[in-house]
Amino acid sequence: MRPARLLVLVLCGVLTCLFAGRAGPAAAAPLERAGQLSRADHLAAALRRDPVYVTDHAPRSLPPDAAARIRASVARLGVPAYVAVTPTLGLGEENRADALTVLLRDRLGKDGVYVVVDPSGGHGEARQFGGSRRLPVDDAWWAAKFELPYDVSAVDMIGRFVDIALSGQARERRDHPRPRPKSATRKALDADDKADRRADRVEMAAFGGGAALTGLPLLGLLVARRVRRANRSGPSRGRRTGESKGTRGGGRGRK
Repeated sequence: MRPARLLVLVLCGVLTCLFAGRAGPAAAAPLERAGQLSRADHLAAALRRDPVYVTDHAPRSLPPDAAARIRASVARLGVPAYVAVTPTLGLGEENRADALTVLLRDRLGKDGVYVVVDPSGGHGEARQFGGSRRLPVDDAWWAAKFELPYDVSAVDMIGRFVDIALSGQARERRDHPRPRPKSATRKALDADDKADRRADRVEMAAFGGGAALTGLPLLGLLVARRVRRANRSGPSRGRRTGESKGTRGGGRGRK
């Protein structure tokens, strides 16, 4: 193949890759939007049958009576409430016009408090649309997020949200949140660290005790050796000292 033709083919390949990379996000956006709309249709159909929808794809994150407990919590609000407990991927937090709460309200056409929350409770949002009785929904939701660990269940998250919304202190609790408790993961890690430190202390104590037991016989041998050496060298040193004195004295007498 001629060098010029090879160069042309390489340039065409590079340009194809560049244009494909630029077109990727633009092509993905309509697909994302279509997926979001389809999801909203599915959730809206479920909420028409029951205003509290709980996914059945997260059994480990939710107790068996999750729907009943959530229903009891939002009933305390005194306004219509529609709750969807579902994975929040693509919730629309970057573009609030595409949020699931907005899409669900558009499809249901009913005023009330709309809550979409992840089964783990860490992500989600709450909004109120219309109604004569206004609640501090946004402040209460953020205050609940600040006060609870990130891995709290959706049931506990909604329960705390309702408590704060009815407390009359939603804004204050949002601006001055209580100390956030540790998550279950953090507690487990702390417990592991504590167990490791305890094991290290036990190991060091055992090592020190073993070293002491091993060193005592050696120390005894060293002491005994020094005593024997002192005993052997003591009399001979005394004799040498006496002989030296006698010699010095004899010498003076002869003079």
